[in-house]
Amino acid sequence: MLSLGLVLLSSNVHASFDPITGYAPNTDVVQHSRIDLDQAAMETALGMKPVPERPLWCMKCSTRLLAVMFLSAAANDFERAYAWYKGGGNSLKSPGTVNEKARTIKGFSTDAGAKMNGRRWFELYKNYWGRPDYADAFTTAGCNGTDQFATADPAGRREFCKKGSAYQNVWMYVIWEMTDAVEDCQRRQLDANGDAAHAWDEAVAFYSGSLEGATGAGSGKLLYALAEKRCANFGTCNTDGSAPINDAIIQLFKEGQDALIAGKCQAVVDIRDRIVAKMTVPLVQGTIRYAYRSDPNGLNRGTKDRAEGWAFAAAILPQVQACSQRAGDEVRENMFWNATTAVVDGAAYVKKQLEDVYVCMGITCEEVGGLRNNADTDYITGLEPCVTSSRGSDSDDELDEGGIAGVVIAIVVVVLLFGAALYFCGRSNGRKYAIMEKKGTDLGTESVVTAEQKGSAV
Repeated sequence: MLSLGLVLLSSNVHASFDPITGYAPNTDVVQHSRIDLDQAAMETALGMKPVPERPLWCMKCSTRLLAVMFLSAAANDFERAYAWYKGGGNSLKSPGTVNEKARTIKGFSTDAGAKMNGRRWFELYKNYWGRPDYADAFTTAGCNGTDQFATADPAGRREFCKKGSAYQNVWMYVIWEMTDAVEDCQRRQLDANGDAAHAWDEAVAFYSGSLEGATGAGSGKLLYALAEKRCANFGTCNTDGSAPINDAIIQLFKEGQDALIAGKCQAVVDIRDRIVAKMTVPLVQGTIRYAYRSDPNGLNRGTKDRAEGWAFAAAILPQVQACSQRAGDEVRENMFWNATTAVVDGAAYVKKQLEDVYVCMGITCEEVGGLRNNADTDYITGLEPCVTSSRGSDSDDELDEGGIAGVVIAIVVVVLLFGAALYFCGRSNGRKYAIMEKKGTDLGTESVVTAEQKGSAV
């Protein structure tokens, strides 16, 4: 009866608020979802063509003045984009009150140190990049052409600016809201309209945004929209063209919503981490896609595509490195935007490095798929889908009878040698030796999620 009552309570509250991409929030998060309008405004500014600030019929203007006007308007593209990123304006906190102010995408990162410090997903990224505002540092440098992107051309800066904003700032803030919901749950703030429910609803609002609409049939600018784009590139879409990754994520959000109200806090931790893994899939797909588009033996498209590749790679490198230092180093070397040679080892090599850590990252070959040619449904050679092995690895090789016999013989030899060693050690004045187990630097097939759970519950 308790479970039925919780379901009925959840259903009654759901009726009060419009769905977001198929998820019915318990609380009002309309303003939160409007953060995608700031992202849209950024992208509009970055996509604007240089135009003169005076009418074209001003024929008496000197050539030099016209050039200055064109350059001024072009520079304002970045200024306008950064203004939306820094100042916001579409997503309001406490609207209609004396405390009304804009929520900003920049603030998602600059406030992260105070809010998220000690939380494991944030710590993973902060420690890799060496600063709590790593996402803002990336995005601001792209928008303004400073610091790490001081030498980047405008085409590259546009990609750093808009992709850093959505896929680093917003991505981590979605995780923060889920983590905040867990902590509210642990404080027993379990009312369907309370803090835990509201934080969880905010996570959905920031994941999907307002432009996707009630069913996800719209055209958004945030993480939901990215999954829809990438499934078409990698042959993983549903028959209606929608992304199964989004289906899975929204279903998990619903399960987390019910678990929160029921006070099952640890279950919400597990659900959150499964959502994080699935949110990572489109970022992996983006890395592979732009590795190919930047590969001199692939499309070799130039600085814009190299910038896009680095924006996607930067969003997953902390996870890749946590699973395998070797894979992390190799992906970084190949995808770095300003490397002497773009994708020096080839796109297929980058894909293989990522595949080696899929299990550790909690994702599957089937979720990622393979990169298709734009013109048809054929997969690009070397970038076809891999197959997840039932043994938890991508290898389908099995030991033959000779191999098994060899293993058995090797074990027997080791046991005999070990016995002989013990015999001689026992004769040497009772000296004792400790056999220590040595751990490698890689996490192997242990997932990032499992490894991190050993250190913190949230």
